[in-house]
Amino acid sequence: MADHAATSTLQPTTIPDARVEWASLHAGFVLIGVAMTMLGPVLPYFTQRWSLTTSQAGIFFSALYFASFLGTLMTSSLLPRFGFSRVIGAGHFCYALGLAFLGLGPWYFSVACVAVYGLGYGFANPSVNLRATQLPSKNVAAAVSLLNFSWGIGAMLSPVVVTFFLGHLGFRALALSLSIGFLGLSLLHFSRGNDASLSAAVRPKHSLAVWRARLQSTPWLSLVQLFFFYVGIEVSVGGWVALHAKGMPAMTRVKIAAAPTFFYGFLLLGRFLAPFVMKRFSQRQICLGGLALAALGVLLVLVANSPILLYAGALMAGLGCAPQYPIYVTWVAAAFKNDSTWLGALFFGAAGLGSSIIPWLVGVVASHSHSLRLGFLLPLASALWMIPFVLRARPKQVTLRDASFQN
Repeated sequence: MADHAATSTLQPTTIPDARVEWASLHAGFVLIGVAMTMLGPVLPYFTQRWSLTTSQAGIFFSALYFASFLGTLMTSSLLPRFGFSRVIGAGHFCYALGLAFLGLGPWYFSVACVAVYGLGYGFANPSVNLRATQLPSKNVAAAVSLLNFSWGIGAMLSPVVVTFFLGHLGFRALALSLSIGFLGLSLLHFSRGNDASLSAAVRPKHSLAVWRARLQSTPWLSLVQLFFFYVGIEVSVGGWVALHAKGMPAMTRVKIAAAPTFFYGFLLLGRFLAPFVMKRFSQRQICLGGLALAALGVLLVLVANSPILLYAGALMAGLGCAPQYPIYVTWVAAAFKNDSTWLGALFFGAAGLGSSIIPWLVGVVASHSHSLRLGFLLPLASALWMIPFVLRARPKQVTLRDASFQN
């Protein structure tokens, strides 16, 4: 989600074996998609094992995404200094380390493990996206979108993978399998050495006055709120819907896992279809329609008393969320043009904070009210709150073709 880091200091280099590197980037994003979304289907297991309250369970989301936010901020200085492969390798190593010990000891030790691999996401996500823009391809935007599509595949498969391991091999087998996969990718990236040449020019410093002058004539405050609340909605629904499903009668492990699968599956489908829908409707119409659909989906999840209603709400929420983030990224690029490489930190940082705060608040509300249904009022209210800001945030003459379809 943070493609903004350090583009001005990194120069394209000759790629000796681009196909191998493309394959490693895609494999890494599939694993990252699994790891970043598995908390949702794993939370019912964690809450039962450690007798967690929903408020305590929500701390897992905060730890994961706040650490990723910090990691994203660090890449702007790490990438120019160490190069892509080493930063990506460090990100994968954080995943391997955090997952290797996840599920051991008391619950707060696992929270720390989640924070470790959350930091890895902050390192890997912007670095992989930026590296993809330097590798040879016939169409850079399409190649980057396809790379992020791999993330979506991992996210969609995550509940299925979790269900299989919990039912047959146990959670530790899942965590160790992912850890071994990330460790292998980490070693592969470190073995590539330094793959980016450093620019001799010093990265320019931007004072507060420069920031204010550049932001003044743009709808930046509306855009910040769209990033903050959207990612909070996505993580809240995808993360909490499995635990909500567990509270229904006669729900098997497979039925519980189906809820986040519907959400992420239709999120993935919607992002695949978005460019085609763009040919018939404006971006503003798609954003508004998507938010309305997402709000209706969250409302169905909130009131659902049967698996069918729950699944219907999850898929509607996923489909409504699908086009939002790529369009917002495009609006930032259109509003700030070349300056988006350094101003983007404001918007992608807001997304990181939203993904750590809103899901945690869902757990706090659910814990104090003893009802996860009431917790879903937060993403519902967030979707409705965003509607007027969509009307204000869209810049003139903007296109979606360069958007990256992944949050």
